[in-house]
Amino acid sequence: MPRVQGFIDVDVYTEARRRMHHIYDLFDTVMVAFSGGKDSLVALHLAREVAVERGDDRPIKVIFRDEELIPDQVIDFVDEYRRRDWIDMRWYCVPLDSTKYILGQSIRYIQWDPSREHMRPCPEWALTPESLGLPADLVFDQYTADTLVSRDEKGKVAIVTGVRAAESIMRFNALKAKLHDNYINATADSRVMTVKPLFDWQENDVFRYFYDHRIRYCSIYDAQVVSGAALRVSTPLHAESAKRFGRLREFAPDFYAQVIQLQPEMAVQERYFGELDRSGLMRRYGQSLDGVQAYIEETITDPAQQAKALKALRVVRLRAAKSPAAFPPDHVLKQMMAGAYKRTITPMTKADQRRRAAK
Repeated sequence: MPRVQGFIDVDVYTEARRRMHHIYDLFDTVMVAFSGGKDSLVALHLAREVAVERGDDRPIKVIFRDEELIPDQVIDFVDEYRRRDWIDMRWYCVPLDSTKYILGQSIRYIQWDPSREHMRPCPEWALTPESLGLPADLVFDQYTADTLVSRDEKGKVAIVTGVRAAESIMRFNALKAKLHDNYINATADSRVMTVKPLFDWQENDVFRYFYDHRIRYCSIYDAQVVSGAALRVSTPLHAESAKRFGRLREFAPDFYAQVIQLQPEMAVQERYFGELDRSGLMRRYGQSLDGVQAYIEETITDPAQQAKALKALRVVRLRAAKSPAAFPPDHVLKQMMAGAYKRTITPMTKADQRRRAAK
């Protein structure tokens, strides 16, 4: 039977509370991944709200993965929450595999790389490889990091995130992959799941929650609104943030200068990104999956990242052989350019397939 989109007669806040209750029912341990950003701030308060309602007044277990290249306003805001008596925060400063986006190329770099200068010192309370008894040269990725933060927890573990589908078509498509409990997703660790109780919230819902509950959010958002920048607190080197890297001058000039000092090639990204012919890249590489492979081989220069992208493409080729309309080359290329190969290349939705076929 085909799936049909429907609507439920309930607001997103009520439904998010229902999901959080379900999460507490299913899992032995519930942890909140907090970034200091608006979405994870809602997730954190929502988790506490539901826990207290269930009679559980223990401190909420919170994970902060310090990405190193973060403005001081965000660090100070997270530290403010770390010191609250209803928070049990684990602040991680560990080498984490990441990428920086420069003129269409994804280049590998490592957060908290022990072999280079850091933008700021690790806080004295942070968990580091040394304090965790791990090798200093061990580098985590997004998947092994989930195992790290949950390794001492009991039973089935839920990591609550503030991910919202409205922020990305890839997130939207990924959340549609399951028919039931689509906001609960597996990780590389069989006993750990990531959960997304806010997946159907819009940005206005987030700020309405703050208003209704009298919650103060990080001050950097006000500066971003004034400058017209996207409302984000993550590292500015990721693909979407890097496209607007120059906006940092307007709302976080000191942070901008620190990033340029540490990653000077970002000045090239700022200066010339506007001249990058993205439509030309689509014409050159987006005509076939062989073209997508050529894009990977010619622009993703780091061997480890290139290997990940080629592995993802091999999976796409197998799936496209069975359902070619779900994986048109330009659709796959857009996701490769956005770095989705590090997670999952999602198929084009049935609705989008029908629209394309009708053109």
